[in-house]
Amino acid sequence: MLDRRSFVTVSLGTVSALVLAGCSKGGSDSDVAPAKDGSSSDGAKGKKVIFLVSGNLGDKGFYDSTARGINTLASDYGCETKIVEMGRDETTYEATLRDVSDQDWDLIVCSTFSMREVLEGVAPDYPDKSYVLLDVASTVPNILGVSFPGNEAGFLAGTVAGNYILENFPDNKVAGFIGSMDAQGINDFLVGYIEGVKNVDESIKVNTSYVGSFEDVATCLEMTTQLYNQGAEVVYAPASQSIMGAVTASSNTGKALIGCDTDIYSELIDSQPDLVQHVLTSSLKRLDEATIKSATGLWDGSLKVGTPVNMDVAYGAIGLADNDNYQKLVSEDTRKKVDEVTQKIASGEIKPKSAFDMDTEELTKMRDGAKA
Repeated sequence: MLDRRSFVTVSLGTVSALVLAGCSKGGSDSDVAPAKDGSSSDGAKGKKVIFLVSGNLGDKGFYDSTARGINTLASDYGCETKIVEMGRDETTYEATLRDVSDQDWDLIVCSTFSMREVLEGVAPDYPDKSYVLLDVASTVPNILGVSFPGNEAGFLAGTVAGNYILENFPDNKVAGFIGSMDAQGINDFLVGYIEGVKNVDESIKVNTSYVGSFEDVATCLEMTTQLYNQGAEVVYAPASQSIMGAVTASSNTGKALIGCDTDIYSELIDSQPDLVQHVLTSSLKRLDEATIKSATGLWDGSLKVGTPVNMDVAYGAIGLADNDNYQKLVSEDTRKKVDEVTQKIASGEIKPKSAFDMDTEELTKMRDGAKA
């Protein structure tokens, strides 16, 4: 059984403090932690790693989690690291990437599909450089493409949502989904979520909305509130930086929310506890662990550039946040069912569908067919 407690994350304040330090270096030999497989991590000591953020930190999700991994490479593995926030102006990405590639970094980490085109265009010009592209299964010879099955994360979220509704609202079987964009990566969560909900009870409906932006908190608040007003008893929110709108809507309405990519409850419980009192859990892509495993795997030879890796439930990179609210708001029976589903996904007994294998017509039919 996968240990879901390993998915609980550290606070955003810790990350911010580390990032503000800019370029950090590891400590003495005694400070270098063993590699995750128990072997020595001496091969990592002194390596130079830079993370190019295709957006900004503070998303309480993808970027912050990756930053934790980068900072752990510095603090526990003795690497020299740097984080560069490039913002949302994609026209600047190529120049920044080429500038960094001309420098002496041992590993250049990029993330999300928004970096795919520019990185796959630039990397061949620097064949002696190694790159990690998180969330994209690239096969360019000097890129390690790391994919995370959002459909598996969504299926686990749907398992929680479906059982929560059956136990608490048997006369109103409606769930909700708020995504940042109507795009394949977000819809992969949706497909898994619908399947997870339907695996619990085929009669549960799922209403879907999209913010149309990665970072429009106000619109996310409005649209999530609409989902609740339309009857959704729990909403799943792969909403990127817009997620604070969903969290606020949950607090305002007193209805349940499932976060995405990072443990939003643990991020906010100390600073804004009223906002997260109805957050059941969050589905997690362990970008921090994936970043560490990608870097150390390349250096010890267990991973190779040009050969993409899928860091899924079986790999230990996908799961649910197990925190105080999960223990309090989600019944023991549901938690046991989640454990069972997790094992079945890991073993291959359950294979959720993926938006990446669907055409527009098939996806639309599934989405519309699930609506109340």
